[in-house]
Amino acid sequence: MNLRGFAILLPTLVLLAFAAGAEPDGIDPRLGPPFARRDRPSLGSADAPIVVIEFGNYGCSHCTQFHERVFPALRERYIETGQVQWFFVPGSVNATGRNHRVYALGRCAEEQGKFWDILDFLIANSHRAPSRLGDLVGRHPALDQQEFSFCMRDRETEQMVLADFDEFDLLEVKQTPTFIVRRLNPDGTRTETRFGGYQSVEYFQRVLGELRAKA
Repeated sequence: MNLRGFAILLPTLVLLAFAAGAEPDGIDPRLGPPFARRDRPSLGSADAPIVVIEFGNYGCSHCTQFHERVFPALRERYIETGQVQWFFVPGSVNATGRNHRVYALGRCAEEQGKFWDILDFLIANSHRAPSRLGDLVGRHPALDQQEFSFCMRDRETEQMVLADFDEFDLLEVKQTPTFIVRRLNPDGTRTETRFGGYQSVEYFQRVLGELRAKA
């Protein structure tokens, strides 16, 4: 599927040809093409009619502002009410970031089901030296320290981080945050919009409202 040409700042609705529930083998049934079926941090009901996929960087200023000022309201209004299921793909538009330890730390928190418990902590401390950050996260009260240490030594953790960065490349993400919003329509098709940068609660309200209206 060619995903070129989506608007970055002004959302454009696009009807996807792939039918939900009839994707090629290995495709995530909730996210749809081209997302492979694998573990990702997510919040909200798996029956929600709208899926938001956030491509975020723990250290970018716009991502920090979004999670401090906007995301809490979206979580309360849309995620906790069953209207939206939210997925997070951590990474960077800079390929050298693949080796930054913060991404493995986030993956190991997700392994314990604690990603959302420490996300704000990772964002606030991502500027620290990798060794110091690892010590801080490893002692976080939400995490099992022994399990966390094992995960950080597991080669599969590195592969999951690389898979996140591969999705940045595959989806041609050029800035963080970038959001892909997909509505699963009653006829099995998906309607999609894509935009990037720091956006307000009101902006998301307009986008989500338009998607609901197009159902």
